[in-house]
Amino acid sequence: MGLLSRITGAIGDGTAFSFSGLGILVVALLITALRLTLPQSEHERLRVPVGLLVLHAVVVLLGAGAEAETTTASFVKTFALLLLLLSGARAAFLLVVDNFLTRRLARPIPKIFRDICEGLVYSAAVLITLRSAGAQLDALLTTSALLTAVIGLSLQDTLGNLFAGLSIQAQNPFEVGDWIQYDNEEYDIGKVIEINWRATKVLTLDDVEIVIPNGPLARAPIRNFTKPTAISRRSLYVVVPFNEPPHRVQDVILEGLQHTPGVLRRPAPSVVTSDFEERGVRYWVRYYTDDFERREVTDSLARDRIWYSLRRANIPMAIPVAELELHQDDETHRSAAKTEARERRRRALQSVDFLAGLDTDQMEELASTCRERPYAPRETIIHQGDEGDELFIVQRGNVEVLLDADGESVEVARLGPGSFFGEMSLMTGEPRMATVRTLRETQVLVVSKEAFAKVLDGSPELAERISEMLTSRKAQLDSASSKQSAARVSTNGREASKNELLHRIKEFFSLNS
Repeated sequence: MGLLSRITGAIGDGTAFSFSGLGILVVALLITALRLTLPQSEHERLRVPVGLLVLHAVVVLLGAGAEAETTTASFVKTFALLLLLLSGARAAFLLVVDNFLTRRLARPIPKIFRDICEGLVYSAAVLITLRSAGAQLDALLTTSALLTAVIGLSLQDTLGNLFAGLSIQAQNPFEVGDWIQYDNEEYDIGKVIEINWRATKVLTLDDVEIVIPNGPLARAPIRNFTKPTAISRRSLYVVVPFNEPPHRVQDVILEGLQHTPGVLRRPAPSVVTSDFEERGVRYWVRYYTDDFERREVTDSLARDRIWYSLRRANIPMAIPVAELELHQDDETHRSAAKTEARERRRRALQSVDFLAGLDTDQMEELASTCRERPYAPRETIIHQGDEGDELFIVQRGNVEVLLDADGESVEVARLGPGSFFGEMSLMTGEPRMATVRTLRETQVLVVSKEAFAKVLDGSPELAERISEMLTSRKAQLDSASSKQSAARVSTNGREASKNELLHRIKEFFSLNS
């Protein structure tokens, strides 16, 4: 009852909070300002300053019951002041640094600088408390300087890493989220996930975490693949035999890189003749990507597309000169291979309805002049609106037919082996009516205008029958695209009737009327 009476009396006469009443008010105002300015999601950060302030009040009340001018009362007063100053320091730090400066700076304050500032603020609170308790700061600082010298000599490496970390944060050669390389080993390329007092942590593509001391890292040449922009250049090398013209090879490679996922159109890819080797000409392929994390996947896709493009152009890859390939090269073998290939093409041609009327000789002639082309998965064969004069017959694989409607691609059909597309461009030369893209590895048979012109020259009456069948097919496609809520593709602003289409076929192939 005596202790309770002293506490109650101290509160009543105002001596309980005599040394901290104004301080409590200031800290309470800081916490109120912080609560009003912090986002709702960050209100949990108020727990520390509020908790310290409440603890301060409890200590003050308990200290009010202690006998005055005693060691206990002095200790309680000093401890209460320390709690109050720490509460105010925490609230002020959050208000000024986290809530004010961070929102106005171009980039977040580095964690290491933030930690140092916070430590200085708390150190100031401790020094003020000691000074209030009657400690001689001059002697304390002298002793601290000596102790600091001893610690500094024993912790040279640790302190070196600390100051190196400060230097890295000040210069900002990289930041968390950047992809860097700090030595000559390519497998050490990684994404920065943390920069702390002692070291920097990097995570490689193999999900290996590498901890690099800040000291050596500050002295190493750093390659940052995501600064100043996220765009970085990649290099591939292709070797082609000497007998292929360089300009043709370069054009074919660039054609293969078009629309490759991960390869940017701007800056555009480029190909240069890099070197002449024993096995052929070495070409340096350069392309740009903005997704460095998927660089190996993009490299693989780019190599795939280059291989398919070279294969379509009948350009072989160079093989080592020491490699020997033995083939059965007698006339019987060559004749059987040609016959098999021609029969395969003839079967594909027979699946096209408007070619069913060709006689045996015409079909054989067409089969001998058309060509087979392989395509990679998700590769575009034709683009809507492009010029073209070739018919494509799917021999193996699957493709999807896409129509552009209001800036979006709408799938209207999927075609498998035996299906064909591009017949209107073959017969009239009109722009492609849709975009066709492979769904998996696909091989198509290509019938060119030149090859089909020989057939029409021998049978001019075939043009009339083809025009009738194509008119019917076009009407069915228009109806199907309407059902798919796709926009109808323009055919130069007019609906091609049978006679109009026949006239265009004859004009395109220069047939006599």
